Amino acid sequence: GGGGGGAAGSTPPSPAIPDEFLDPITTSLMMDPVVLPDSGITVDRSTVERQLTISGTDPFSRTELTLEMLKPDDELRERIRTFMAERGASPRRR
Repeated sequence: GGGGGGAAGSTPPSPAIPDEFLDPITTSLMMDPVVLPDSGITVDRSTVERQLTISGTDPFSRTELTLEMLKPDDELRERIRTFMAERGASPRRR
């Protein structure tokens, strides 16, 4: 195996974001996590909204899905906000 020495001028590594905070489709940090009712998978609301404009289905189970069917994952959202606050970053608000 090779070593992981960084090249000069590379950006310093940031603390790892827990996988559970990342959208499984976009791999970006979720700001508004919601649970898909059929597959039970948590994704960011913006990802689901984009998916619904394309197909109107759950991206994992392919069953019919509407925005009204989404369940906010408030507990996960608070953990993400706490994590971001501890890192000194504030989640963007709309």
